[in-house]
Amino acid sequence: MTLIKYLLVGVLNTIVGFGLIFLLMWRGFSPELANIIGYAVGICFSFVMNKIFTFQSKQASKKANLAEFLKFVSSMLIAWSLNFITLKICLKFGVNPYISQIIAGAIYTITGYLLSKIWVFKKG
Repeated sequence: MTLIKYLLVGVLNTIVGFGLIFLLMWRGFSPELANIIGYAVGICFSFVMNKIFTFQSKQASKKANLAEFLKFVSSMLIAWSLNFITLKICLKFGVNPYISQIIAGAIYTITGYLLSKIWVFKKG
């Protein structure tokens, strides 16, 4: 069930993130800079939604919440790093920049889910 919830949050996050990325690219930003900005906004949105809705984390103390947030940001940075490497490889091989963003986004989603489930929001 958490995978389905994660994917639902991901759909909303994708609308926000890719919408922003594509808008910025359309406005003349480089694919790389648009990617950085879009994913930075998405990480903040995603933490709140996944904490509350997907994994229903019950961390009560400020210290525990901060630790969870830092783990989440760290894991999303790992996921984003793999995303960005994938984006650069796709662009280097001449893949359309919009298709490259989608391929890189799939890598981000898979990595982000696994790290969130196994490390960030693990139960007990």
